[in-house]
Amino acid sequence: MILFPQPQSLTLNEGTYNLPMKAEYGDLAGFYQKVKSGVSGIRTASAPLLAKEEYRVTVDENGVLLEASCDEGLFRAVTSLHQILRRTEGKLPCLHIEDHPALPRRGYMLDISRGKKPRVDTLKTMIDFLTALKYNEFQLYMEGDCFKYAAFPEENADYDCLTADDIRELDRYCRERFIDLVPNQNSFGHMYTWLKKPAYHHLGLFEGDETPSTLNPLLPESFEFVKKLYASLLPCFSSEYVNIGLDEAYGLGKFQIEEYCREKGKDVVFMEWLNKLNNHIQKTYGKKVMFWADMIYNYPQSYHMVPKDAVALEWGYELIQSQRMTAHCIAYRDAGVRYYVCPSVNTHGALSGRMDVTTFNIRTCAELAVEYGAEGLLLTDWGDGGHAQPWVWSMNPIALAGQYGWNTGAPQDGESFKADFIRNAEIFVNEYFFGGVKLSRLLYRMANYYLLEPERVHVCTMCAKELTLPINQTRYAHLFDIKDSGDDFYFDNVTAYVRKVMADIEKLDFDETYKREIRLTAQLIELGSEICKVKLHPQASAAQAQALADQIDRILPEFTQLWLARNYERGVERFAGYLADRRDELRAL
Repeated sequence: MILFPQPQSLTLNEGTYNLPMKAEYGDLAGFYQKVKSGVSGIRTASAPLLAKEEYRVTVDENGVLLEASCDEGLFRAVTSLHQILRRTEGKLPCLHIEDHPALPRRGYMLDISRGKKPRVDTLKTMIDFLTALKYNEFQLYMEGDCFKYAAFPEENADYDCLTADDIRELDRYCRERFIDLVPNQNSFGHMYTWLKKPAYHHLGLFEGDETPSTLNPLLPESFEFVKKLYASLLPCFSSEYVNIGLDEAYGLGKFQIEEYCREKGKDVVFMEWLNKLNNHIQKTYGKKVMFWADMIYNYPQSYHMVPKDAVALEWGYELIQSQRMTAHCIAYRDAGVRYYVCPSVNTHGALSGRMDVTTFNIRTCAELAVEYGAEGLLLTDWGDGGHAQPWVWSMNPIALAGQYGWNTGAPQDGESFKADFIRNAEIFVNEYFFGGVKLSRLLYRMANYYLLEPERVHVCTMCAKELTLPINQTRYAHLFDIKDSGDDFYFDNVTAYVRKVMADIEKLDFDETYKREIRLTAQLIELGSEICKVKLHPQASAAQAQALADQIDRILPEFTQLWLARNYERGVERFAGYLADRRDELRAL
């Protein structure tokens, strides 16, 4: 492998050309500016007939020629050249590349609302990684306490989070790398953080004393509230798009608006809210909206009500959901609705991810996107349950989705699982982050620990989920009950497996902070596995319970220290609170 993502066409020829790899070439964005200004041995030429991100690279005995029709195309050409330079240390093989993206939009979305709020320098590290993989879109998902909204200064005055100046700095940083930083503010469902506050509780759909998570779309005050959120946020972004969320609005059709929805139809009420927000945003900010499409999956008759230029985001993270996407993609295409497909890194609810599901999910979404005319692929990275997982577990899925968004390759043939894409993504991550140390395959193995668990769980694992549930609770929804999970054998296997993989990782020499994060993940998986055993026979587990409580006392300081190395402090208490609760319950046993 010489280039990743794999280009559409690469021909290797005889000979080499020596362009010494210099220290000032190390930064990709800086190297691009140098190429534009003029670098000895590198020529650029305009090729007006090429598409926006299409490019050609030719290396022969006369030097390097980069051809593109515009700056975006030249930047992608420089990106490829930069990677080859790093790999060859400047001794370039003679070659010819003709390349263009499979999908116009290739994005990554990071949840900064359910725990982790990365600092600006952390986000820049992520952006640089996306840049090297030829992504052109980055979204920061927001629900509540993660941004200093000027309209609500009292709500987050007492803690650090991203500011308007931070967003403008990140927006500028992205633009310099030809990445579109898209605002992503939920504005219907997932409003729990706001609606649990006394001042906004009345804006929700609920009954009794429960805390709502869905806004009441019929209240004028709800619309005014959302308008203030966007007035604080959208002027910070130069993007022509905004993701307004609208997913999992579980209150729709219930409570205060039940009768209204029965008369008009839930789909119509949803579309009324979508169009109301769309019209306001277009008129006030001149932006086009994106929205999660799960609330209209089952209402294709309402697709004609999707606003013109709005983009539906078709998401699904499990094997079955991936398979169901085919019908949805065909329906969007036939109705003339613009849409993306949205797979996941699948780390939320799993601590380390579930890599076999993840690779299937990303591959399926990308192939459907190309076959049925999606405009983009948006890889989601959620923080459900306190966002315990370090970002190191997202690296390989991000690399793999970068490949699929740029070049989907031949359709899946039913037996190979495109293993070359998976392995090449691992090589890229190993070189980019770990100094060439062969770590990624071991990360892949650890991320499949859940295959040893006795039950399969939707978008999470048993060991990870049990860390967030009380010791006296054995059932999780309709999905499993620990009491029906056999005996210790299954969880002993999980513990032994994770320990073995971690022992192999410990032998490797790479960045110490990354190693500590991986080690912490292994300890959390083992803790969850051992807690499952305590739940199987709590009366006989007093000694083991005390040992696990002691283990949590050792984990908590390391968890907090690693968290603070990359993120704002506020939010650490969410998952740390789960661990502290489990510790206290174990002590009580």
